[in-house]
Amino acid sequence: MKTDTTLRPMKTFTILLVFLSSLGVAAQQSLQYNLNVNDTFQVEQQAKQHIVQEINGVDQIINNHLKSAMQFKVVKVEDDVITLEMTFQHLKMTMSSPELGELLNVDTANMDESDLTSKMFKGTLNIPVTMIMERTGKIQSVSGGEKLIASMFKAADITDEATIEANKAQFEKQFGSHALSNSFEQMTYFLPGKSVTINDAWENSYQGDLQAKNKWTLTGRDADMYTVSGNADTTMSNIDENVTMILTGTQKTAINASSKTGLFKDISVEGVYIGDTQVHAQNITIPTKITSTITYKTLN
Repeated sequence: MKTDTTLRPMKTFTILLVFLSSLGVAAQQSLQYNLNVNDTFQVEQQAKQHIVQEINGVDQIINNHLKSAMQFKVVKVEDDVITLEMTFQHLKMTMSSPELGELLNVDTANMDESDLTSKMFKGTLNIPVTMIMERTGKIQSVSGGEKLIASMFKAADITDEATIEANKAQFEKQFGSHALSNSFEQMTYFLPGKSVTINDAWENSYQGDLQAKNKWTLTGRDADMYTVSGNADTTMSNIDENVTMILTGTQKTAINASSKTGLFKDISVEGVYIGDTQVHAQNITIPTKITSTITYKTLN
């Protein structure tokens, strides 16, 4: 009996098409956060700033270093949004100058009860803040910032209403719900929420004291990990009744993250910002340049 082999190449070709098609479907999977209720993860943030201000022809240098540890827990998952609960676990801030030495050293691990500033910042620890996040990482809302600030005053035994009101606005710039929302977004909001392949690009923007117009590019992806690079044009501002600082610049971001959850493994952000600081009381304008490096790492 003669065996008919004429169909084999066609069958092979059909199988190959199906295989290639399935690869295309996998490559086109939507890039977004996929988290489950009770998922928990810890994030370590480090931020370093090198500030140079030219005053009367002389460069004045300030170096700032912030280190924080945060724990996040997923408490609710819906089709479009994920609700997380965040608590600060540790905060450490230092400010120094080559000319003036150490200007500030705050550490919530400091056991010295006479260190009022560290004592105040201990009040931020283990106070839950609720964050509602879209699957792209855009923050819809943050609530609980006012509890953080109230706890800071309580930890430092500050009960005088006049003192609280005089300092509350400054703390709201760092720990108020709106400020926290803008801050969190800088480590979460980089996903397109749509199907993308290698070298595809998308855009988004940040608001707040650091405004950024970001262009993101998917630079690599496999079953376990994906990588994203970002470039941004930025405006950094700090405006109050005493000082107006407006700087413009650029940022470069590199992200390694899990393909399964969308959650970052590590993020590195490098920025350069240049402009002026106006001191209203003295009616002077100070040329200012800030270079910064910010890193985020998930610890578990």
